[in-house]
Amino acid sequence: MTEKISAKPENLTEPSFKLNYATVILVLVILIPLVYTIAVNLQSAAPAPVITPVTITVQTPVTAGNAIENALKAVVDRPDFASYTNLGIAYYGAGKYEDAVKAWQKSLEYNPKSELAYNNIAAGYGALSNWDEEINACKKALEINPNFDLAKRNLAWATGKKAGK
Repeated sequence: MTEKISAKPENLTEPSFKLNYATVILVLVILIPLVYTIAVNLQSAAPAPVITPVTITVQTPVTAGNAIENALKAVVDRPDFASYTNLGIAYYGAGKYEDAVKAWQKSLEYNPKSELAYNNIAAGYGALSNWDEEINACKKALEINPNFDLAKRNLAWATGKKAGK
């Protein structure tokens, strides 16, 4: 009377493959990127970029004469510290050091506490080999700003030139 009770019916056969977690994960690892790639490629493509031609304008080169002329116009239009400073720079670039010093001295009327103006004046006097005036201008710049390194270097240079080193 002992009959064997089986949970499986006898007429069913086992499948030829077994589905386990490793198989499911492997299938997902393969299918997810595949589906993503297909979905991305089915989206509409971005429009082609529009190529616009570039217009190149050639400016006339700035010469010392043009720079002085432009700086003089700026002084006439709006006389201020910046316009006289730029005029002095234009004169200095053209080798007109006396005019440069005069322009920078005029800029001091608009900003008498400008260490930059005094240092520029010193550079002009240095170009004229007027060492005493250069040294005085450097000292004035350093009175306004004792940490102004450019004025310190210019003072040392002018002092060396005056001493004949």
